Amino acid sequence: MKQQPSHRSFLRSIATLFSIIVLAAPLRADKKQADIEDPFEPTPPQVVDDMLNLAKVTPSDYVFDLGCGDGRIVIAAAKKCGAKGFGVDLDPQRIQECREDAEAAGVTDKVTFKLGSYFDVDIRPATVLATYLLRETNLGLRPKYFRELRPGTRIVSHCFDMFDWKADKTADSPKARDQIILFWVIPAPVGGEWRWSDKTESGEAQFRLELQQEFQVVSGELTAGKAAKRAIRDVAINGRDFQFRALVGDGQKAVSVTYKGVVDGDTIKGTQKWDGGANAGEREWVAKREPLDIAGTWRVTVQTSPEPLDGVVKLTRKDGGLQAVYVSDRAKGEAPLPSWIAWGNSVYFEIPLQNGGEEDGGEEERGPIFSGLLGPQDGQGKVTKKEWTSSPAWTAKKEK
Repeated sequence: MKQQPSHRSFLRSIATLFSIIVLAAPLRADKKQADIEDPFEPTPPQVVDDMLNLAKVTPSDYVFDLGCGDGRIVIAAAKKCGAKGFGVDLDPQRIQECREDAEAAGVTDKVTFKLGSYFDVDIRPATVLATYLLRETNLGLRPKYFRELRPGTRIVSHCFDMFDWKADKTADSPKARDQIILFWVIPAPVGGEWRWSDKTESGEAQFRLELQQEFQVVSGELTAGKAAKRAIRDVAINGRDFQFRALVGDGQKAVSVTYKGVVDGDTIKGTQKWDGGANAGEREWVAKREPLDIAGTWRVTVQTSPEPLDGVVKLTRKDGGLQAVYVSDRAKGEAPLPSWIAWGNSVYFEIPLQNGGEEDGGEEERGPIFSGLLGPQDGQGKVTKKEWTSSPAWTAKKEK
């Protein structure tokens, strides 16, 4: 593990300067990695093997290691699994060791090492990301993962979790720190409204599926024709693979239907299996999502919040993604929102604290977390914070 300062430490100083200049309300920008070395703690060989096994690395994979140290994970992935590998680290001595060890292992044709910051490296080619990074660093990197990694990319971590992004799997590893390793799969972004037409007991009908997403957790409602909305059930997303069950029809005519498909941008293609009725059996299913550009300026209002949070969120397109800043009604300047993540029109961001938070049992206090949906002109969701006993609602209006 290359324990480099977290994404939050650098921006804490920016937030302090920001508050002095504008006498702002309590805001704090998230910390950013500084190019300073922390102690190197190598991952034991058995843990490396456990990580590669949990991620099911194969010769077709491209394994990235951020803060690679002596490169042992990507070298093992190449030597034992036949995969390609890439490692990045800020320490020139470690990078030299990586290259020497790769030559000794006979895998120089499969692995590459780069001197630099893992916040700056392009991780889009990765199919597997292996890390041994502190929780705070994982938190700072999360938006980069969702912005750059393709759906289906696997992430495996030695010991450290990713806060409220719960792992898809955990595994015991006796030689690991805290004897645990964790595993995630980048989910496809499915938030938004999906439509298709199909036959029902009452004839041809328009179907509308409204989905809300937060990491790999998806919920939603299905409307079939003139029938009332019904919550979908047994929802699961694994990379691009998506499935759910729903009741279609009215009253006693309602039939359970299982939908399974592969997400490809704004299209889901797969099958639908009807358990009864005139449509009993399995056939093709294709759903389309109307593309929605949520870039713009949004006036955000929070109902009955324990803290004053009303303000404006500005979303601008940059480098193929969205850059977010927040302007409090009590401030005259902008604070960046590096925590911003969007899955379609499902959004997630943390309002930064001005002066950082006191550590509580080793965990730094976080600001209020917003999650919900942005539509063409309106948005809504909830705000949560560890110290609060309730989750107030927020609404948003897109300004012209």
